[in-house]
Amino acid sequence: MVERISRRFLDYLRLELSKLGVDDISPSQVMVLFTIGSGEIAVRDLLDRGHYVGSNASYNLKQLVESGYLERGASPRDRRLARISLSPKGQLLVERLKLLDETSQFSQGLDGDLVADLQATHDTLRRLEQWWGDALRYGGILLASCTSYSFIVQDLVSSLT
Repeated sequence: MVERISRRFLDYLRLELSKLGVDDISPSQVMVLFTIGSGEIAVRDLLDRGHYVGSNASYNLKQLVESGYLERGASPRDRRLARISLSPKGQLLVERLKLLDETSQFSQGLDGDLVADLQATHDTLRRLEQWWGDALRYGGILLASCTSYSFIVQDLVSSLT
């Protein structure tokens, strides 16, 4: 479900980019711009923050620099570390997309109950991400813990118990 929602969102971004007449950047690359935000970050932090695969991120960063959406430089403390930030062109695109989103009929029509539901869903997904990350980091999954997430992998948990 999460993967399908992500694909739909990328399709939505593709539509918004075409409305703006922007055809030199992909929706995935737009997400990189949003992940970077308004500051300057190290490429390593981008990989951690956005959960990008190294080779894929490297390709996208190169394309974004060549297209003028990103500025890339070396860290003043350690020249081996690359630092990236949005160029004026990248900042403008992000602002234009935010404005389109804020003025869309979907943003205007959100009632309080839907906003609360979306926040609860976000919080649940964040906790689930943390749980799986901790399981990977600290040595695997206990079977007892798996049963508490049986709504995700009901058949797998049933076959193990």
